[in-house]
Amino acid sequence: MTDSHTKTIAPGTVIGARYSVESLIGRGGMASVYRATDVPLNRSVALKVFTVDTEGAPGLGRESSEIRLLASLNHHALVTLFDATIDGEGDSFLVMELVEGPTLKERIDAGPIAEIDVAQMVVDLAEALHVVHGNDVVHRDVKPANILLNPSALTAIEFRAKLSDFGIAHLIDSTRLTTPGTIIGTAAYLSPEQARGAAPGSPADIYSLGLVALESLTGVRAFDGTMVESISARLVSDPPIPTTLGAAWVALLGRMTHRDPEARPTALEVVELARSIERDVYAAASGVSPSTLPLEGDVTQPVEGATRVLPVVADDATSVLPSASDGDATTVLPGAPVAAHPESAPRKRPAARRIVLAVAAVLVAITAGAFAWGAVAGGGDPEPTPEPTPLPVNEGVLGTHLDELLESVTP
Repeated sequence: MTDSHTKTIAPGTVIGARYSVESLIGRGGMASVYRATDVPLNRSVALKVFTVDTEGAPGLGRESSEIRLLASLNHHALVTLFDATIDGEGDSFLVMELVEGPTLKERIDAGPIAEIDVAQMVVDLAEALHVVHGNDVVHRDVKPANILLNPSALTAIEFRAKLSDFGIAHLIDSTRLTTPGTIIGTAAYLSPEQARGAAPGSPADIYSLGLVALESLTGVRAFDGTMVESISARLVSDPPIPTTLGAAWVALLGRMTHRDPEARPTALEVVELARSIERDVYAAASGVSPSTLPLEGDVTQPVEGATRVLPVVADDATSVLPSASDGDATTVLPGAPVAAHPESAPRKRPAARRIVLAVAAVLVAITAGAFAWGAVAGGGDPEPTPEPTPLPVNEGVLGTHLDELLESVTP
């Protein structure tokens, strides 16, 4: 191995014949992460150079099927893997998407995280796990230090989480590392089956994500202490989940951290349950009913500014008005009861027609009174009735009823 694995790599050093190191981002137990430039593409990347001893390990070249699979995984909550080389005779490194943000570990150390942010994070990360588990890949090392946070563009959400190093443990484990005491996965977040030395499956990632969510909500690591203490504790006990988190969180985290892998929910089930919690938390904060909030993918618009539905009209209220465009057609207001078979339904006299008839009756009464007054004032026979002034032509239903009325009252 080159000495680049035992000390900080100097800026300007080129790794893998194309990645120019810029600065050190962080250092972990197995690798150091550098900000670097992919020279041919002129883009910034995260270069993870292994600090563990891979000497004697079989070469894992760029054409490896494992690398191609991991590089093909695509989800907004996954840090994309661009390139990888694990070789006992040279530099062993991973090249990944560069995320400009802190780790979840750093965020937890800075103070409490809002419940809505934790719920959103669990939804995103569980979706990512669902994608990779569907490709028969297991992360094996889900922990706060491997979760990167991008600032959110939404005011209601502080950050969006991305799971990094997806598959790194699988790749490293496949090389049969020779460093004494190397454990795949961080002791504080290992599942009980991993602690027993069994090969982990997808339920192991669910267990670890449950511990991560619990720590994010409480600010307290569930299994702390030395490696032996931490591993021994989870073999005989469940992590303490405060009831103050609420029944929904207690139920979800309890299932995710069940000691029996078969009793844990799948990643997709975690998505659905965490999304339900997210909706409830948002509803409580905004003062609206959870049932009015749109589901993922719904076309329903937000409650505020939505189209208002007219109230249902009572049985005795008028709901049908004559149409101006067609004398026989009717326009039905939203919410009005409509007969299943209009041709057989009893007809109700429209309110507009009743009004017209009332007005006409008043006019007739006034006209008759005027004739009578003329006869009395003249003291004799009334003058011949002059021809009435023709009324304006009215077409449609209204005109028909006026004509019938006039004919019925004409002397």
